[in-house]
Amino acid sequence: MPVATPPHHELDARVLLDVEGMHCAGCVATVQRALEDLDSVSSATVNLTLGQAAVSTKPGTSAAKLIEAIQNSGYHATPASNVSAETLEAREEAEVATWRWRMLTGVLLLIPLVAIGQIALLEGSALAWCQFALATPIQLYVGWPFFAGAIRQVKYRAANMDTLVALGTGTAYSAGLYELLMHSRDMMFVDAGMILAFISCGKYMEAKAKGRASDAIRKLLELARDTVAVERDDKVESKRVADAEINDVMIIRAGERVPLDGVVVSGYSSIDESWLTGEAMPIEKQDGDQVFAGTVNGDGMLKARVTASADATALSRIIDLVRKTQESKPQIQWLADRVVAWFVPVVLIIAVATLFAWGIAGSWSMGLSCAVAVLVVACPCALGLATPTAVLVASGRGAAEGILIKDARAFELGGQVDTLVLDKTGTITSGKPQVTGMIPAIEVSDEQLLAHAAAAEQMTTHPLGHAILERAVELNVKIPAADSVRVWPGEGIEAISDLQTICVGNELMVTRAGASITASVATTIEQQRAAGKTALLVTCDATYVGAILVEDDLPPASRDSIAKLKQLGLRVMMLTGDKQSTAEALVKRVEIDEVVAEVRPDEKQQVIKRLQADGQLVAMAGDGINDAPALTAADVGIAIGSGADVAIESADIVLVRRDLASITTSIKLSRATLRTIRQNLAWAFVYNIALIPLATGLLLPSLGLRVPPTLAAVAMALSSVSVVSNSLLLRWRRIR
Repeated sequence: MPVATPPHHELDARVLLDVEGMHCAGCVATVQRALEDLDSVSSATVNLTLGQAAVSTKPGTSAAKLIEAIQNSGYHATPASNVSAETLEAREEAEVATWRWRMLTGVLLLIPLVAIGQIALLEGSALAWCQFALATPIQLYVGWPFFAGAIRQVKYRAANMDTLVALGTGTAYSAGLYELLMHSRDMMFVDAGMILAFISCGKYMEAKAKGRASDAIRKLLELARDTVAVERDDKVESKRVADAEINDVMIIRAGERVPLDGVVVSGYSSIDESWLTGEAMPIEKQDGDQVFAGTVNGDGMLKARVTASADATALSRIIDLVRKTQESKPQIQWLADRVVAWFVPVVLIIAVATLFAWGIAGSWSMGLSCAVAVLVVACPCALGLATPTAVLVASGRGAAEGILIKDARAFELGGQVDTLVLDKTGTITSGKPQVTGMIPAIEVSDEQLLAHAAAAEQMTTHPLGHAILERAVELNVKIPAADSVRVWPGEGIEAISDLQTICVGNELMVTRAGASITASVATTIEQQRAAGKTALLVTCDATYVGAILVEDDLPPASRDSIAKLKQLGLRVMMLTGDKQSTAEALVKRVEIDEVVAEVRPDEKQQVIKRLQADGQLVAMAGDGINDAPALTAADVGIAIGSGADVAIESADIVLVRRDLASITTSIKLSRATLRTIRQNLAWAFVYNIALIPLATGLLLPSLGLRVPPTLAAVAMALSSVSVVSNSLLLRWRRIR
């Protein structure tokens, strides 16, 4: 059973930097080591695919100090800015274009270089100088990024992929130059040209694939508008969304994308919220309804009061979550990072040993060829791309499905979960309960009972409280103001209204209020609970005044979703603060095998810990304040996006859509992602372990097998492309 790693919580300030010049896992290790060596840095995560470093620092640490550390390690860094979809696309296109030109140059010069080498009619110096004329531009133009990077690494006493490629192709080219001057016919100009041509092809395909992998984050960025039309003093002016202020009134014209989150103050229209909710049908909007940035207005015009700044909209928070996930690393990647830390130096030692071993055996030319092959074939590009590309694609796929992963480790643990614990209200049920009846005490009217309960519940975000308020509004009940409210987790709520102490909750809350109920009332309430209803008991100044019956609808898909979760091999449990009889009535309808009822929030946490102590890897799904401790304690916390903020903050996975099907999808996505990461890492390790001995020529005397430098370049390029391509398959995996 894998050991669960608690979710990482960012410490102190968080600084995001763009890092240029990284090509492989060795580069990542160098930058990360440079940052973590600083006393002011709590932790650092460097992402090769994104070209970024996310740094948690102690208070007062300047970005300049971090940038200096990165530059001292041989790379260029700048503070990361909020990139738009256009900026991200331009950056990716520039990288693709750069490698396209280097690839075309290399291939166009390589073709005649190889052809001339096969022409037997040309003799001596004519052949040699033609090869030299073609090979030199390849070295200078196609190979320049690798040579520049290698020189930078030497300056800072480090080594990476650039070092290996530069040494490999540089050695082959130098050998060809030496043999040219010595009038040799067996020159290595072709090998030098092939190495760079094939590697540039691989880098071009890698850049293209990485661009496709980031499609999801680009599509989210495309939803954001740059400007907003604001009405002020009966005039409409256009301003940048970043300059808009809370309570500004924005004009949303027909067909426009909503620029910021807000509340409609006038107008009527329908809005396409499919990117956020998954609902294909537009949602009607009128006074008092919420609108969200990135959604598309229909035929009407709306005026809405801005409720969130540009960096605090639902869209902005989702983009931020996706980015943070892509910056993070699962635990499995740290093993690869530790290997890479010593990988390049070991490869250099193997290459030198190969050269001298063959030289002592009497064949320096073979030794040189094998040493070059070792340097080229061992570039750890695939190791550096194995995890971040999978996380990049998976996080984007998750966002498209309404699943937001806060940390890459949630993919890893979510893929290993064997027990799923579900909260009842808002998770299994719809989260939109309705008042179905009232049982007032003697000499208390329905209106009085409802007014007392609504006075206490008007300050809460709990779905049961909303149901009471909605019923009070429907019946035109006057709701008294509440001066103070206190939530007693697992019991209920207490409020002061008109100098009266009002409590709403279960029997524990009644006892805390100093009141009591009769045996006949208790029997009646228990009968209602057995029918699946929730009874909210109400007291006023230590006197029981009645009970309000609430029932939460069970979505039709809940039963099917739970069946699918069981088919995944998960042990599914329901954990709720409701009475045992109410919980059992629901369990029978959805066919959940296990239920733990009448638990307080701290007891929910204890149940999770008991399951973990039994060797279970536990995921907990919930949406309320009382679920937060359990979500934190679980190996993977799953929060319903429309739930309480504290629940969302405590979770590792946030579901934008309120349905159990999203939980099934998140588990499938986690499993697919973990499987892809393992496949990528296994391929990267096996590739190096298998090909390095072949490149040394170790099997040449006995089996006649070896990998020449040109084939080593092809294998090295294909290894990176195969890892990225395997990750891209996550875009089409069936996870619903």
